[in-house]
Parts: sequence; C-alpha cells; structure tokens
Amino acid sequence: MTLRSLLEHVGLDLTGRTIYVGSRQVDPPRQGPAMPAQLSIPAVEKAVIQSRRPLPTLADFAHGTVQAFDQALANTGVALVKVNEGGIYVLATAMIRPPADIQALKGYAGNLAKADSLYAGILRARTGFAANADAVVGEQPPVKGQRMDSIQLAGRELHRATLGRVTFVDNRHAKAVIVGRAGTKENPVTKAHVKEAVERLVPSPKDRGANFPWNEHTRDAVMLALSWLYDEKRRQQAAALGAAA
Repeated sequence: MTLRSLLEHVGLDLTGRTIYVGSRQVDPPRQGPAMPAQLSIPAVEKAVIQSRRPLPTLADFAHGTVQAFDQALANTGVALVKVNEGGIYVLATAMIRPPADIQALKGYAGNLAKADSLYAGILRARTGFAANADAVVGEQPPVKGQRMDSIQLAGRELHRATLGRVTFVDNRHAKAVIVGRAGTKENPVTKAHVKEAVERLVPSPKDRGANFPWNEHTRDAVMLALSWLYDEKRRQQAAALGAAA
C-alpha cells in the first residue's frame, strides 16, 4: 500500500486535508498556493505504523533452515526453524543462561562474566545439525534504551561466536511481518500478541518436555527466524525478476 492510498483510505490527501467523509467529498483541492498541511508528519508516521499488514501464510516464506537467537546476557532464547513445501517446523529450542554463581555477579565485571558464558553457550548451540543452517539470525540491538551496555555485549558475543555470520533482524520489523504491526507506545505489541502470532504459524511444542522450552524468549527467536525467511522469499523473487529482465 502506497502512502497516498493509505492516506486516502483514512480520508486524507497528501497535504493532510480531509477529502472524504464516507463517500462524500469535502474540502476539494483549492487552486493557487498550497494550504498548510493540517496533519503533522508524526501523525502520518503513526498512521502508517498502525496500519496492519496481511498476516503471512506458508507461501510467503522461503524454504530453508534458520537458527535464531533472541540474545541477552541473562536469558537467550534459541530456535531452529525449517520451512519447506510441507509446512513450518520448529526443530529445536533452547535457553542459554549463565550459571548461578555468574548470575550473582554485579556491575561491569558481572556483565563481562555473563558475556563469556553466553559466548560459550552459543558455541554449544551451533554444533550438530544447527551448524548446517542456511542462516543464523539475531535481534538487532536498539540504538537507545536501558542497559545498553549489556545489550551491546550480547550482540557482540553472538557476532563473535558465529564468526560474523549472523544477520541481525530489527525487532519492530519482525513484529510488523509476523504479528501484522510493529506497535506504538500507546498500543504496543505484547508478548501475548507474539505468542498468538507465532502459534498461528507453528504448533506449540510445549509438550516436548524440558529439553524443548517454549517461552517468550524462544518464541521471539522463532519470530526472528520467520521474519528472515519472509524477507528471503522477497529477495529471491527480486533476484528472479532481475535475471528475467
């Protein structure tokens, strides 16, 4: 949907004037110099963000296997996701947590110890079948917020443990793709929304026992993996169109 069509859908033209109430046109465009816009840029951006895109189906995802990390120093969710013509499968999930003695450490020294533990945990998670995944993805660290030091450290350890192979996916983009909207401060996308959206695409594996954890961290990892596969399908389509041109 273009910006023009989105604005017209809510009854606005590109200058921000109301042009329709139902099917009745009001305030038609004036001749002469343009009038000042009555809809601020933040309001336009909010309308775009809040617009819900169609929820994806199996056909919207590329075929392949992705290992995803929702990385953090304290709790890192891991998921191995496979998509083929038969469906979407969560092959494995795991949690990476530092041992209790390291969790008890505080301050910068504690963060460094947790980062070392995370690095070792990622190396273990990258073994076996997961080592042959078509892609490794993680969550793009935000540019601002609380505890930025620990967030940046977690991303750095994921980058280091994968030898730079990881692709970072923006969390808001992943929510827009899988949940249908990125959310706003007034109307955020919650963990419950992510759970509902992810379990719409894949059956909940919670009955597989303690070795197959299914919680907000592993579901976020699944969301990141599916978002990457969604984007990969579009990259493949663009490449095919380019080759045919």
